[in-house]
Amino acid sequence: MTSVPPDAEPHIRAVQAALATYLATLPTPAGSTFGPGIAAYIGTRPDADIHCVVIHGSPGDLSGTLADRYADIVVPVQLTAVGEGPEQAAAYADSARKALLTAALTVTGRRVWPARQVASQPPQRDDTVQPSLWIATVQYEITSNPA
Repeated sequence: MTSVPPDAEPHIRAVQAALATYLATLPTPAGSTFGPGIAAYIGTRPDADIHCVVIHGSPGDLSGTLADRYADIVVPVQLTAVGEGPEQAAAYADSARKALLTAALTVTGRRVWPARQVASQPPQRDDTVQPSLWIATVQYEITSNPA
């Protein structure tokens, strides 16, 4: 029996690790000042990196039984793919989806179920930054219970 709710943060780090492993194998986008492949950041991206995926996590939702009300956690995660055009943002979002939906996420002391996509939006132009960038967002759920 668990006595405290599980943390969402290790789940978000597991998503970052899975994305980093897969995205690093992609060719470096032209004009990128960062290393090979596309980087995966948690929360924010460096201003200079306009070819990346940003992970936005949440504290998650808890569920369980009367015997162990904190056993399970569902962590909503949004991936925001950033590129210079709509095709690029969509391609990065597609690569991130392949990485996340095929990865075996690892969280110490937890059994993590395969990620599940729950929503997406088509690429949109972000005029709040200069130069304007394109973003494509996809939302997932990561579920785990005690191992």
